[in-house]
Amino acid sequence: MAAVIGQLKRPLGRVGKRVFAGVVSVADGDTIDTGLKSIDVVTLTPTAQRFAYTAVSGGTITVHLLDSTGSAVTSAENVYMIAIGE
Repeated sequence: MAAVIGQLKRPLGRVGKRVFAGVVSVADGDTIDTGLKSIDVVTLTPTAQRFAYTAVSGGTITVHLLDSTGSAVTSAENVYMIAIGE
């Protein structure tokens, strides 16, 4: 399961950013609670021939996973992800 793996510090700022990265097993419509308060950037890379896009609310990511025909993927599949936030 994915977890927070490190801290990013701005060179001249006081606000630190956290990195949430890993492999998650998700189907279309599943959510991932990152434990972050807010998310600035999120990147998903699905395996196989899939398309993924997200909706973010606070520190929670909703994953939309589609196959090559545009149909929702209803069985869980591995997706690589990175989220950066506070």
